[in-house]
Amino acid sequence: MVDPQIRSLRVLAGIRRRRGDELEKALATQRAELTRCSEESQATRQKLAECEEALSQAAVQRSQLYDTAFTPEGVRAADHAMDVGAVRKAEAEKVLKRCESSEQWQQRQVVAAQAAVRANAERIDRFDARIARALSEKLQAEDEAADEEAEEMASARIGRRSSVPGGAGEHA
Repeated sequence: MVDPQIRSLRVLAGIRRRRGDELEKALATQRAELTRCSEESQATRQKLAECEEALSQAAVQRSQLYDTAFTPEGVRAADHAMDVGAVRKAEAEKVLKRCESSEQWQQRQVVAAQAAVRANAERIDRFDARIARALSEKLQAEDEAADEEAEEMASARIGRRSSVPGGAGEHA
């Protein structure tokens, strides 16, 4: 029969193992979210680069406009294109800042999830060590009890032989 202490430790280790499975799933989810955030940040960086390029092209076109014959409507259109480019660039910078912030936060979440998985694994290892130690102590106690019982039986047999008439003890 299993000792109640060992059974309790096994139950606790089982609970920790189930918790470990949950933590592993949470870690996988956090990593997937980090990947998504990284991809979103990369896409936003690309969009920012495109906005910067468009703004640069609008500035070049406006500069070229002044080098040739131009109309006030052309200048206003070029100015408007530069304003739109500047607004798009500013918006892309804001989005990039949010994405990078989310990515950093998600990285911290992944690190925290990894730490939780490691801590849980260490707890499981400690439970397993306690179970092994308790089983070892129980087996040792059973072996000692069996040895004592064997010694008692041997002593009883020797005692019976010496008390039996005509036994080995009386021939000496």
